[in-house]
Amino acid sequence: MTEPWCPTDDDLAEIFSDLEGYRCVVLAVSGGSDSMALLHLMARWVSMQGPDGPRLCVATIDHGLRPGALDDARMVVCEAEQLGLPATVLCWIGAKPAQGVQERARQARYDLLGQHAIAWGGGPCAVVTAHTQNDQAETLLMRLARGSGPDGLQGMRPVRALVPFRGVDLVRPLLGVSRAQLRSYLAARGCRWVEDPSNDDLRFERVRLRAAADTLEGLGLTPQMLALAAKRQRRVVEALEAATDHLAAAALDLHGGIFAGIDAALFEAQPLDTRLRLLQRVLGMFGGQSPPAELTQVEHLAGLLARDGAVRTTLGGCEVRACRTEIRIYRERGRAVLAPIELAAGEGVTWDNRFVIRVVQAPCPISVRAFDPAAIALVRRHVGPRLRLPSRAAATLPALWSGDSLIAVGGLPAEFVPHPTAGRDTNIEARFVFLPEV
Repeated sequence: MTEPWCPTDDDLAEIFSDLEGYRCVVLAVSGGSDSMALLHLMARWVSMQGPDGPRLCVATIDHGLRPGALDDARMVVCEAEQLGLPATVLCWIGAKPAQGVQERARQARYDLLGQHAIAWGGGPCAVVTAHTQNDQAETLLMRLARGSGPDGLQGMRPVRALVPFRGVDLVRPLLGVSRAQLRSYLAARGCRWVEDPSNDDLRFERVRLRAAADTLEGLGLTPQMLALAAKRQRRVVEALEAATDHLAAAALDLHGGIFAGIDAALFEAQPLDTRLRLLQRVLGMFGGQSPPAELTQVEHLAGLLARDGAVRTTLGGCEVRACRTEIRIYRERGRAVLAPIELAAGEGVTWDNRFVIRVVQAPCPISVRAFDPAAIALVRRHVGPRLRLPSRAAATLPALWSGDSLIAVGGLPAEFVPHPTAGRDTNIEARFVFLPEV
């Protein structure tokens, strides 16, 4: 009989090493075996940290997709409270899609967890999930079936930013631990868990892969070897990221978030994979709420840029305009409805996933809406020839109004606005998300 997995304190210190430095941790627990094992392991690890450890809370999601889901959530709350951990049930409210249920539920889950982390924490916060070595192997196989590039074939990263929740990271500490190890740990401790009926539904790709596990292992495609392949691919991605950082520093100007300008000569001198990564990065910066461009589409764009000095196209929610000296990329006008928002003092918002806007102090509500042609003309008259602002890019910037007075525009210096927020009673921040804080 195989001995149960019994991690030592040193094992736990290594498993949870990525959580060092976070002030608060939101532990996502579904009630399944993987997440219940994570709950018990995290409770041990937090007790090891003493008073200097992070604040920890447990969050469980009721997706409202099946009978009994709320009972499972209550079980999680009960188990967490027995371990001395605060727990909350987060509910996915609203109509559920007829198709793509798992993907939509996943997005709703991360949205709820991100919002909860912002409300719970102060400072760097981690949302921790129980993805295992088996999940990593399944992810790699699914992405292989789709012809994924280097990013997809690195599998799930242990740590990544949870966009668009500023200061919140998604952390997966169990990617090196198998599901069998976790279940043996729970069984040895007499801990309970629930089985989700969807885990037996062959309509879902992951379930079909699990059903084929014996065949795959017979071919040498074990979770351990697939996870190792993903780990090695991650090193390749890190090298490509470093090369892309170097190219961006030399060739990319973000113009405060108005548009991206890429030096065409420096860009074309780089290997294809580095060019692709820079294009993906910039499209992601300026695409707002649009879905990311597929790799095949970005490859096609790179081919156009290499063959033709003059390019005018759209991709990933962006407009791309290129000549022989410069490639310009900015938010596609009319691609998404940029709805007006009203903010009171103390409130903030991430506008179109591009600009962080915060009203620190203001005597009256601030209206945020797209920079319309009349307002653009007003700024042009105020600034004169100093303003070099592509009209199509300008139309997608956030303009901030106090009553009838334009007081700020995301991406523009304060002196370019007729009524800048210079008064002692008004303090507003409008910053492109992807610019480093000074």
